[in-house]
Amino acid sequence: MPVRFQTLPTPRAGVAALRLDGAVARGDHRHFAAAVGELLGAGACAGGLVLELTDLHSISEELADEIALLRRRLAEGGAQVAVVGASVVVAWFLRRRLGGLPLSEGATVDEAATVIATGGAPPIDTVVTGRDLPSLAMVAGFLEILGSDASTADRTAALNGLLQRGGLGREAHLLRCDGDRLVLDGHLDALAEVGGRLGTLLAANDMPLSLHELHVADLSPREQNFLRWSGADVVMPLKAAGRLQGALLVRSGRDGGLFSYNPGELLGLGLVACLIAGRLALSTPVRTAGEGAESLVPEAEVMLIQV
Repeated sequence: MPVRFQTLPTPRAGVAALRLDGAVARGDHRHFAAAVGELLGAGACAGGLVLELTDLHSISEELADEIALLRRRLAEGGAQVAVVGASVVVAWFLRRRLGGLPLSEGATVDEAATVIATGGAPPIDTVVTGRDLPSLAMVAGFLEILGSDASTADRTAALNGLLQRGGLGREAHLLRCDGDRLVLDGHLDALAEVGGRLGTLLAANDMPLSLHELHVADLSPREQNFLRWSGADVVMPLKAAGRLQGALLVRSGRDGGLFSYNPGELLGLGLVACLIAGRLALSTPVRTAGEGAESLVPEAEVMLIQV
């Protein structure tokens, strides 16, 4: 869906707000320039402009160039640009195009407008809100939870939060290598064998796998049923020092699954996978009290998977 532009109200006179949502299509940078031109012509941006980017799913280099040009143009008049909710890819493109110039940020449009008006905004590189780049503290926090005796629900929630904040997926399951078995984090059911078709496919790949690649891989009925149960449309092998540690089964929440990810998002997913794999390599599967004998699915579904 092409990017839509919508002017938003702000509590600060002289500070305008513009929402961008959708996915970039050809010519969107010209539509952005036209929308901003109307605001500038009306004198609405005398103090600055807030760009609400929470639902902007991708960004072209041309659109990033237009935003960087606007940032410099407003700076010449003593005004600022602030963003809200930039995803990992959008933030990366903006930093690249700004060439080191600070770009302010707020958690909401009102907060960003206030920060512009007071001139006290920190640069985007040092603040993480909405769906921006996961901070080192956030990643470290998840890795600490992963290696602790936290409940399966807590580990899953932390993983989902990490992916959602980076715009890398809606939810995920963590598959671990437990000896010669592949098991779901926190459970005992052997969903596949490391030496089986799925395990061999994961071990042979360093890049994420699409549903198509999995469907043509001649997986066993048990492996196929598990993948259907998980709802995943992106499977990311977790490898450390060339050794398979498990996999991330990601439900992207996007039309097109893996093919809707751009290079920056694939890089982000790969970096997260490397960190998780490194942590798994240092630990043994965690089964907390009361979960040690927990089955993945009800008995009837286990029987179906074992067909």
